[in-house]
Amino acid sequence: MKPQSFTPYLLFSALMFNATASQAVVVYENDFQSGVGSEWSHATLQDAPTPYAFGPRSFLGEFGNDTVSLNLSGLTTHNALTLSFDLYLIRTWDGSSSGTAFDFGNDSFKVAVENGPVLLDETFSNGNPAGQSFGPAAINPQFTGKAETYSLGYLVPDSILAKPQVMDSVYTLSYTFSHSSDQLTIGFSGYGLQAMGDESWGLDNVHVSMVPEPAMAPMLALGILAVAWGVRRRVTAA
Repeated sequence: MKPQSFTPYLLFSALMFNATASQAVVVYENDFQSGVGSEWSHATLQDAPTPYAFGPRSFLGEFGNDTVSLNLSGLTTHNALTLSFDLYLIRTWDGSSSGTAFDFGNDSFKVAVENGPVLLDETFSNGNPAGQSFGPAAINPQFTGKAETYSLGYLVPDSILAKPQVMDSVYTLSYTFSHSSDQLTIGFSGYGLQAMGDESWGLDNVHVSMVPEPAMAPMLALGILAVAWGVRRRVTAA
């Protein structure tokens, strides 16, 4: 093969690389290590009892039966967004315990886009054997899908449990949804929870990114033309 025959494929590869790189455009990100801005409806920050190896593990929270909103404006042209975040579930979340032998009510968490889809609405269990709805089945074992368990260091006192123990979990979640407005409001809600000292939640490592579709189309079209050009050159040479 002659050296110049590589040209269209190199061009195609470069164009596709640029197209792929353009897909993940960061709209917003916050790990709450340096504070929280006015984009949040609630500005409560806390350090988990167990820190990171390099310093405090700060997060947005704690919250109870609250809806905490993230409000973003001035988004550029797009047709889809991806939201990812770490959900901290603190102390005695009881999952889907209502009506079971371990009945302490259902403890649920919901994420909803204003004028858009509900991304999450499930129960979670930090130890109640009744299980939880989050997971592949209707009812799943406690901690199904978790990233961490008992790592934050939140102690449940003997006023709640017969024997004090650490109970918490972390879920790393990601959702992609259709969206084209220049405004975005996402509500994060806990409901069915008992007092804050018993059941609470928080957020960390919140990240929103978008796909700039108009920028993708020309690059993909050029990539297809590059391949077609290469095929035509081979046919002509033959």
